[in-house]
Amino acid sequence: MLTRTGPRLSGAFFVYPVEWYRGFARAKPLKRRTRSGLLESEAGVRNRLEKYRTMNQRLIVLLLAFGVLIAAVQSPPPTMTQILATPLLSHAIVAGEVYDLDTHRVLFARNAQTLMEAASTTKLLTEGTSLALLGPNFTWTTPVYRTGPLDAAGALHGDLVLVASGDPNISQRIQPDGTLGFENEDHAYDGSPHTKAVPGDPLIVLRQLAAQVKASGLKAIDGRVAVDASLFASPGPEGGTGTMVAPIILNDNVVDVTIAPGAHAGDAASITVSPQTPYVSFVNHATTSGAGGEPSIDMSNDVMQSNGSHVVTINGAIPAGPTILFAYRVPNPDVFAQMAFVSVLQDAGITVTTPADAKAFDPAVAKASYTAANLVATHTSLPLAQDVRITLKLSDNLHAALGPYTWAVHLAPAPHDDLLAQGFALERKMLVGAGLDVNSASMQDGLGVSAFFTPDFMVHYLAWVRTQPWYDDFHNGLPIMGVDGTLFNIQNDSPAAGKVFAKTGTFGTADELNDGETITAKGLAGYMTTQSGHHVAFAFYINRTSGKGSIYDDKDIAHQNGQLLGAMATAAYLSL
Repeated sequence: MLTRTGPRLSGAFFVYPVEWYRGFARAKPLKRRTRSGLLESEAGVRNRLEKYRTMNQRLIVLLLAFGVLIAAVQSPPPTMTQILATPLLSHAIVAGEVYDLDTHRVLFARNAQTLMEAASTTKLLTEGTSLALLGPNFTWTTPVYRTGPLDAAGALHGDLVLVASGDPNISQRIQPDGTLGFENEDHAYDGSPHTKAVPGDPLIVLRQLAAQVKASGLKAIDGRVAVDASLFASPGPEGGTGTMVAPIILNDNVVDVTIAPGAHAGDAASITVSPQTPYVSFVNHATTSGAGGEPSIDMSNDVMQSNGSHVVTINGAIPAGPTILFAYRVPNPDVFAQMAFVSVLQDAGITVTTPADAKAFDPAVAKASYTAANLVATHTSLPLAQDVRITLKLSDNLHAALGPYTWAVHLAPAPHDDLLAQGFALERKMLVGAGLDVNSASMQDGLGVSAFFTPDFMVHYLAWVRTQPWYDDFHNGLPIMGVDGTLFNIQNDSPAAGKVFAKTGTFGTADELNDGETITAKGLAGYMTTQSGHHVAFAFYINRTSGKGSIYDDKDIAHQNGQLLGAMATAAYLSL
């Protein structure tokens, strides 16, 4: 089976096992909860909800034992008291607060001063800090320089250097309308029949840079094509999906491997790879297993070649049925981007002839050539507000992990090796300046691998955010319950669907004793306007629930917790 030494942390879903962090060594078999259901437009949801109101809300959700919520008829949605009494929560810690943003009153509180494991609701702070410190219109600029002269024939006698800027969207996400596209179950969270990559060419930005290089008159390179990733040292993989954090981010630093089963059990499976670059090639030994099972795809046989490329052998089986996208997380983003850039330069008709005795690229030496006269291409990202939307809607761990490093690089008085500490010093100063009690919060990264907040801290943080000039950009990035992002399949038939704008969070581990799983953290925090007209900020957390359930039909324990939190939001919407 495909195994990882790290967990998968997301508001979108939970993947265990998670013997993953500091002192844990044993990797467990990959299991995945998928999300099912049809995605409607927000307008469609509202029209459907209007129909429910005219039918006196006869179609509702009932809370069943172990927290599973299903559509039912002729019963009101459960109250907060009924939700808290469900057996799934009998051994859990449940905390929450609902805060009226107009009257500045607490409307509901339970364990509101208790530090709760927050998981990906942490991204609310990370993205708010990015908007506050950098501004919603901040952009990343990725330049390409030549380090030598260009002769009359268009030959570059020197290196061509792409300088990494930390832009997280060098990919096909960029849409013609000036937005960043996304899929609700994004390619970073692989292994599900619902996982999708945004349509398009993942190398489109590199191709645009290559076209600019050619338009500059450059036709041949007799030096190296290099990626300067010296902006900051990579801290390694982020603790959620295990994707490498680095200043260069091409296609989210993953290669999408879509595996299609054969017609019958035992047949060979087929693969499609995107993007196709010289960096990695795949030897496909995957087969087809019986319908209804779980995939056992294994890409751990990964051999690095002398030139830095990789050969990966795919073993295991995929059930008969839909194709499934798996993510190959590139071990070295610098080499991945460099080889991809060489490839697109050649596609553009530029000859690359690197001498066999060329010395290793030295960014310190190359920087002397980073002048306006030597600039041959540049890419400017879409505004930060668009990336905030991607990070919050999808609970993108890599993008969130980059946050503290970006703050430090651009704002620290004298950036040094410990950029993470410098980034958090900037965030702490901001929070203290906002009048928030930072002793009611704890973070160690931008995504929420180990983060704790009291519900009271979170709602007051959200109340402060609402007073900021960038609030609309923040709010527009939040998943909408029953509509999109990590909430697309939560409380779809609820009266509150389409009216709750909130960030999810999930973290958990395997429960070997009971052959199940334990959700150590599940959270939901954001905004809504209640049925009675109150504008509120809320934060609900459930820590430490255990159970079983199929991760392939949304009956797993993580999804049950998500539905419970959605039911709490619905109860608040109806009763406050």
